[in-house]
Amino acid sequence: MSDDLGAPFSVWLADRLATESGRAVNDLRLIDAERPTAGQSNDTLLVTAVWDSPTVGKARRELVLRRQPTGQQIFLQPDVLREALILEGLAVGGAVPVPHVLGHEADPAVLGRPFFVMDRVRGRVPLARPSIHLVGWLPNLTAGERRIMWDSAMDAVVAVHATDWRSTHAFLLGGADAGAALDRHLDQLVTWYRWTTAGREYPITDAGIERLLAERASVDTDEPVLVWGDARVGNMIFGDDHRVAAAIDWEVATIGPPAIDLAHWLFFDAFATSAAGIERLEGWPDRDTTIAEYESRSGRQVVDLEYFELMDEVFMATTLIRQADFRVGNGLAPAGTRMGHDNTVTQMLARRLGRPVPELSPDYVAHRGGSPSGAPVLPT
Repeated sequence: MSDDLGAPFSVWLADRLATESGRAVNDLRLIDAERPTAGQSNDTLLVTAVWDSPTVGKARRELVLRRQPTGQQIFLQPDVLREALILEGLAVGGAVPVPHVLGHEADPAVLGRPFFVMDRVRGRVPLARPSIHLVGWLPNLTAGERRIMWDSAMDAVVAVHATDWRSTHAFLLGGADAGAALDRHLDQLVTWYRWTTAGREYPITDAGIERLLAERASVDTDEPVLVWGDARVGNMIFGDDHRVAAAIDWEVATIGPPAIDLAHWLFFDAFATSAAGIERLEGWPDRDTTIAEYESRSGRQVVDLEYFELMDEVFMATTLIRQADFRVGNGLAPAGTRMGHDNTVTQMLARRLGRPVPELSPDYVAHRGGSPSGAPVLPT
């Protein structure tokens, strides 16, 4: 495994481990390397470092290596160093459980591209396909245990929004005015969408972009907060006590209205239940309860939530256009695939916009893996 990453990386890692522990690190080796099953927008490797120390003898540490993506990438300007800084800033406050960042590196001489290394947090992550309410360990919990899990997850989101971002994450604004955070966020979404579609027509998502731009002036915004950008239980590692051990995947974090995160949470909740035709498990709060609980715990009243839900559906639909292009490029779908047009997200978006709801593309069904019975995972 060390041959795959190369000697410069082993030297770099040994130096970081020695600096952090204050002890010599000798004969460092990397073993048990594997790629996580989840994650489509980053290059992640799980690996264990083992070494000898004159003072403690044999030592080992489970790590996660995240590298700057190359070639196929979901986002326009991925930046793993930015994500490392976000994690380090969250660690300062201590209210949000996140993995410890061992170090980050911009010099391409080490691995050929920027990267960072963090500690691996052991635990369980809810399965997303076809739904957390159908597969994995969530269905095996009691209603009370599921509620403990949900409460801990929602508390983590509230803690993110309570972060003193002006002292830890002001760099996310890039010098922009905090008051214009929503305008900046919308502009970035539109730019990414147009880069993704590359002049091609996507009638449903095109209409979504038009609606977002037309209605922006009438949207009220709350005081800006640190926004996770991917707030959902699928990005949380849970311990044996059913509480959040670590919140992960911060590559799209930003400064903006807290409704961005609440809308994303509600999207994935609907995606796993009503949009999929799957019954909600007992003890897992519904939409109205989620909104009320967020407002009660955060002390904020969410305004213009439907606008942010529209924004999130456009965001998620754009990721599927990118994924459809990946599948075409990898020979897994024909050049004329309708996967980016006709999927569960565009179905949700079409309903919100009052447009005809498309049938699911067979390529999208194949991408999702189908249901255990062989039927589409997310039927109309």
